Amino acid sequence: MNDLTTLHQTKESTTPISESLQNVLSNTYGLYFATHNYHWNVEGSQFINLHKLFDEQYNELFQAVDIIAERIRELESYAIPFKDKDILNILKTTSDAINKETDVNTRALRMVHNLIDMNQTVINICQLTKNEAQAVEDDETESLMVERVTAHQKALWILRSIVK
Repeated sequence: MNDLTTLHQTKESTTPISESLQNVLSNTYGLYFATHNYHWNVEGSQFINLHKLFDEQYNELFQAVDIIAERIRELESYAIPFKDKDILNILKTTSDAINKETDVNTRALRMVHNLIDMNQTVINICQLTKNEAQAVEDDETESLMVERVTAHQKALWILRSIVK
């Protein structure tokens, strides 16, 4: 009889999925970091709306980071939020919006544009991971990636609506 608590894949078959999830984790964590930072630093005529929006989005991302990391652990790998120089790239992207614009409204729009780009990147990575999970019949990871794509698509819709 099958033990229902045992993962249906072997460690060898989950390693590529764990690596892909690691990339999802890193980019989601970077997006969380940027969104939280923008929440603290946004100014201008859209302050209240953006401050609240960024608050909602970073809280959703914080929960997502935990779920993604736990899925990596379920696949018997360690969850590492950043590799190599990833954190430096995130810091640069985030700080550019704050430091390169002197006009507060232009700065706020740059923040929104950065978050649009970062959400699109996470969607692309989640789609790749979803496809890899399908290939090895990892339904749980596939489902998680569908949920994440859906969440990021909603975030994109809201952010894009601001800059139209």
